[in-house]
Amino acid sequence: MKKSIAKILRQQTAIAEFGSYAFGEKNVGRILEQACIICSDLLGANFSKICEYNKGTKQLVVVAGHGWNEGVIGYTYALADKTSPQVRAFETGMPVFSHVKKSKEFQFPPFYKEHKVLSTIDIIIKGKKNPYGVLELDSIKRNAFDEYDINFLTSFANILSQAISSAKKTKVLKQSIKRRDLLILEKSALIRQKSLLTAELHHRVRNNLQIIHGMLVSRMEELGTDEDLSHMTLRKIASRVMAMAHVYDQLLISGSEKGISIAAYMNALIGEIIQIYGSLRPKVSLERTIDEIELNLDRASVLGLIVTELLTNAYMHAFPDGIGKIMILLKHIPHRKTSQLVVSDNGIGFDEFKQSKRTGIKLIRMLVEQLEGKIEISTDTGTNFTVEFPL
Repeated sequence: MKKSIAKILRQQTAIAEFGSYAFGEKNVGRILEQACIICSDLLGANFSKICEYNKGTKQLVVVAGHGWNEGVIGYTYALADKTSPQVRAFETGMPVFSHVKKSKEFQFPPFYKEHKVLSTIDIIIKGKKNPYGVLELDSIKRNAFDEYDINFLTSFANILSQAISSAKKTKVLKQSIKRRDLLILEKSALIRQKSLLTAELHHRVRNNLQIIHGMLVSRMEELGTDEDLSHMTLRKIASRVMAMAHVYDQLLISGSEKGISIAAYMNALIGEIIQIYGSLRPKVSLERTIDEIELNLDRASVLGLIVTELLTNAYMHAFPDGIGKIMILLKHIPHRKTSQLVVSDNGIGFDEFKQSKRTGIKLIRMLVEQLEGKIEISTDTGTNFTVEFPL
C-alpha cells in the first residue's frame, strides 16, 4: 500500500512539474520530447514515443521518442492497419495493453524485436476536434504496466493535449520560466525503513512545490503590475502548483494515507488564491461554505485543480470593473451519495463557445470526467458552475 501511495505521489508531482514547464514552452517539439523523457523515467519504461495523426495521409507518425535507436522517429502507422495497437488506441480512445511475443491480434514492426520490447501501453492524446495522436510506453519486461499507470498516463496525456494546443496558439508567449528551474522531481534515495517512506516523500514534494511557487511569485514581481499574457499565465501556473501543495499539507497534518479533509484543504487553497489575485481585485469579495467530506489523494487533487481553475477564471475575467462577488459552495448530498460544488459570480457572464480567453474551461471538463462527475454552466445572472460527483 505504501509503495502504491509513493508511486501516486511521484506521478502527481510529475504532472505538476510537466504542467509548469509545458505551459511556458512555445516549441511543441520540446514539449513532446520532455513528455517522453518524464514518462519513461517515472514508470521505469525503457522506451517511449508519441505518434501524431497526419490527416492528409491518414497515418500516425512517430514525431518524438526516448531511448530508441536511429530510424524509429519518423516511422508511420497507417490507420487502415488494424493490427497496430497504436491505431486501436487512436480509433477507440481506450488504453491498449500489448504483449509483444504473445499477442495474436497485434503485429509489431521489426524494431520492437531489435529493442527486445516485451510489453507496451498506448494512451490517446485528445485534441480540440480530433485526437492529436497516441502516447506509447515500451518495456523489455513482461506485464510492466498496471492500472495506476493508466490513470497517470491518462491525466498526463490530458495536460499534454492542453499544452500542445496552447503552444500552437500562443507563439508570442514569453518563455518566463526556464525548464530546468521547474524540474522538481529528484531521484529518491534508498529508504531503509518503509514506515518513513510516505511521510518523507510528502515533505519533499510539498517543500519543492513551495519552492516553485516562490519562484513564480518572484517572477511575477519582476514583471510588475502589467497583466500581459505571460503574467496571467504565471498566476495560473502558481495557482495550480499551490493546489497540489495544499494536498500534501493535509496529508502531513492528518497522517492518513487513505483520505484528506476537504474542508481544511479547500479553506487553505482558497486563502492562497485570494492572496494571489486579491491585490489585482481588492473590491472582489469571496464567500465560502464548505462541508466536511473526505476524499483520497487522487480525487482531492483533481477537485483542487477544478476549484483553482474556476476561481482563477472568475478573478481574471468576470469583473472588468474590478468590483463583484464570488461564492463557493461544497456540500455533501448523502441520499445521492454525491457531493456538489457550486462556484458562482455576479460578473459579466461569458459564452463558452465565443470567449476563447477562458481556455481553462476545457481543462475543467477533462478534470470533471476524471471525477466521473457532470458539470452544468449557467450564465443567466453572472456565471454559475455546478459540478456533481460521486463519493
